[in-house]
Amino acid sequence: MNPGVKKALIITKKITFFILKALGVFILLLLVFIGANLTKIDRTPYKKMPYYRTTMERIKSLKNTPVPVVNNKTDSIKVGWGKADFTPNHPVHLAGYGDRYGNSVGLQDSLRARAFVFDNGDRKVAMVTIDLLIVPPTILAVIHQQLSTIGFAKENVYFSATHSHNSVGHWGSRVVGRLLAGSYEQSVVDNIAHAVISAIKQANQTKEYAQLGYVKINAKDLLYNRLVREKGIVDPWLRLLKIKKQSGKVATLFTFAAHSTCFASERKPISGDYPNRVIQLLEKSPRIDFAAFFAGAMGSHAPIDVPGGNDYEQLENISTKMSALVLDKIDSVSTKANKQLFMRSLKIDLRAPQVKISEDWRLRPWLFYALYGDYPAYITALRLGDLVFVGTPCDFSGELVPRFDAVSQRKGVETIITSFNGGYVGYITDDKWYNVNEPETRHMNWFGPYNGAYFTEVIQKVIETM
Repeated sequence: MNPGVKKALIITKKITFFILKALGVFILLLLVFIGANLTKIDRTPYKKMPYYRTTMERIKSLKNTPVPVVNNKTDSIKVGWGKADFTPNHPVHLAGYGDRYGNSVGLQDSLRARAFVFDNGDRKVAMVTIDLLIVPPTILAVIHQQLSTIGFAKENVYFSATHSHNSVGHWGSRVVGRLLAGSYEQSVVDNIAHAVISAIKQANQTKEYAQLGYVKINAKDLLYNRLVREKGIVDPWLRLLKIKKQSGKVATLFTFAAHSTCFASERKPISGDYPNRVIQLLEKSPRIDFAAFFAGAMGSHAPIDVPGGNDYEQLENISTKMSALVLDKIDSVSTKANKQLFMRSLKIDLRAPQVKISEDWRLRPWLFYALYGDYPAYITALRLGDLVFVGTPCDFSGELVPRFDAVSQRKGVETIITSFNGGYVGYITDDKWYNVNEPETRHMNWFGPYNGAYFTEVIQKVIETM
């Protein structure tokens, strides 16, 4: 054999041996890392856990806080509304499914923050919804810093989002947030926060005496249970608050449980999805001056498909039908004066995170916190006349909503559940589906099991205090 060839073969063998050895060491270290950071799912009943006892103690304190007395100097409440745009003027990373990675393509509709301010003379509360996937903790922190400049505090601002999966990202500061929403950009966060502050300020400046009315509209044909299909139930109600000012101007705040996912992941226009299209159609009517959408109990529900249709046909289908349902009812919704107004906030403790990789195995909590962060979670509750809005820090499942009917009837109120109040703890679904191998229950049920029952009990007890 040629000495040069022989030498080359020896070198090649050494390189190959080195590569295989390095690969073997890497695989061994990986297996050790995985072994050290996997553990069994903790299925201890939630009522036996310390986090449950801590939260129950907080609820006792809440119960001992008296309901504010209404000042009867006037017989009505003042209401104002406002909006502010934060549509980017260049391609951005969309916040939605993981396979939406990359920049947006085109503009379907503008993105806005929308706000109401309610003032009964003794206290005032703002309700804010943002055309975002969620209300991210990073944006909420900036908003909280600025609220005092316009005469508000975080304890009297109720948040939700429209949950569009085609809205702007760049607000996630940790690994998981960046995977969902792209690189973190402070300028984007500041721009959205500024829009929220501007919308609240505008709403506060346009207050007039107003009356309130409410209606539930059955819209069961516009959504389905995407988690377990016909095995489960749906929350079919389009819930509608009508506000009529002394001047005659009319606004509506509405909620619905279908995810804002008319656009498939390969479609990447900037858009507020069907909530924005419904608002456009409502505000074209001379009967509605302003409209805003707050995400309902979206955890298990999707908008109805259009057989053989594309994304834009699905968007137009649900939007046209939903706006028609609203316009058909809006004139017949009677309004009345009601000054009851106050808000509560309850910090809710959770089990250590249990991000599942299989039915029985999970990542260790420290790894979740390193990738996602550790943010406080709250239940927020707003009493507005005979309505109780309950804000949740999650995708809250519509299958759980009927569990609040009994306590609502005892209190003589209507309860409206909304999602995405500024914290985010993943999906909260019916516990009987905890082992179902679907994204909502396998990958995004971060703090289970038994959170369906736990959140239900906590919310029921909060409603009792309202």
